[in-house]
This record gives sequence, C-alpha cells and structure tokens, in this order.
Amino acid sequence: MKKEKRTKSIKVWLTPEEHEKLNDLKTGSQLATWMRETCLGKKTKRNTKPPTVDPVLLRHIAAIGNNVNQIAKQCNQNLSPANALDVQMQLLAVERTLQQLRNDYDSENSQ
Repeated sequence: MKKEKRTKSIKVWLTPEEHEKLNDLKTGSQLATWMRETCLGKKTKRNTKPPTVDPVLLRHIAAIGNNVNQIAKQCNQNLSPANALDVQMQLLAVERTLQQLRNDYDSENSQ
C-alpha cells in the first residue's frame, strides 16, 4: 500500500503559553503528528510515550524483580531437588502476583 504524500500545510500562530501547553499535551515526540491524530481521529503507527504508571505499581514490580534476582542467584548454585521444588513454588507465586497486578491494572484502565 503506497503512502499518500502530504502536500498541504496549515500555519497557526500561538502564544508561547499555548505552544508549551500543546507540547505538554502531546503523546508522541512530534507536535504535528499528535495534532493530526487528535484532530482527525487517526492513529499512526509511530512510537508514542508509554503510559504513566502508578508509583505504587512500580514499587511492587521492583520488589518482585528483586525476588526473582534472588531466586536466580540460588538457581545458579547447586540446588538439591527439594530446594529446586521450593524455587519453582516461589516462581509460581511471583507469576500469580504479576498476573493479579496486570488484571488490576487492566480493570482500572478499562473504566
């Protein structure tokens, strides 16, 4: 599919405050792209800023990451079968916690 070339432009005069506000509102790196998407209701496939994440969620994820690192350290040592089973159980607990965090996050953002 051939991309249609843009041949028209619009010049808009803004105050410095208006320009700053638009730059604060944009979701991508380019103001023109964001304005086109917003005004025309079209979403391009360009990279956009990731969504803002709740700091509490980030702390939980960081704690889980720390636990996974500790588990990995233990796994790199010689483990007995009983210890290996314990590691597997801990990893399953981490997986369940991450899934619950994902479900909570998805349900909050879908409302």
